[in-house]
Amino acid sequence: MKTYILNILAAFAILILLTCLKIYFNGKEELSLAEELSSKKNYAQAITHYERAIQWHIPGSSTAALAAEKLWHISLSYESKKLTDEALKTCRILRGAFYSTRSFFIPGQKWIHLCNEKMAHWMASNPNMADKVPLSFENRKNKFLKILKTDRPPSTLGSILTEVGFFGWVACAALFLFKAVTPTAGLKPRPAIIYSTAFLLFYAIWILGMFNV
Repeated sequence: MKTYILNILAAFAILILLTCLKIYFNGKEELSLAEELSSKKNYAQAITHYERAIQWHIPGSSTAALAAEKLWHISLSYESKKLTDEALKTCRILRGAFYSTRSFFIPGQKWIHLCNEKMAHWMASNPNMADKVPLSFENRKNKFLKILKTDRPPSTLGSILTEVGFFGWVACAALFLFKAVTPTAGLKPRPAIIYSTAFLLFYAIWILGMFNV
């Protein structure tokens, strides 16, 4: 029993380490691609890769902050050129990128706050909005700002099911290889049934969680 528990803990530790490394290096790669595209003034594609660099967020890494700063400056550059629609779209991408990585907390609060202020200002300045929302500029801005600041968190139960299901089916897959497969590539019937059944159960929990986040 002790060996069984140690194997599970080791599998989880390896899984977490590999996941963190993948997130870190994928984020670095996306940031590098974005910088290359930005240097060629291909901002449309650069924005996509900056967004992905933020989404590969891992606590302690500077990648997301660097990508966010670049997106923010691109939006300000669009604003200076009177390209308000492009600036607004870029801010929405920056804001949404951090929201898409939320778990028990929301990273990038500084950037979300800046985007909320800018987006509310641009939306309130839109002549079409002035016709649709017949209020003063400040009242329109405050109205949009209130909407943007409204927190719409994902389902806690769905998030827990997703996490439990994901780590469960990965751990079962690893344990199947260690416990159910013999050195001659054969199968041990009882462990094979136990771990394959557990794998399917956790996989189903993972899918259920993703549909209910």
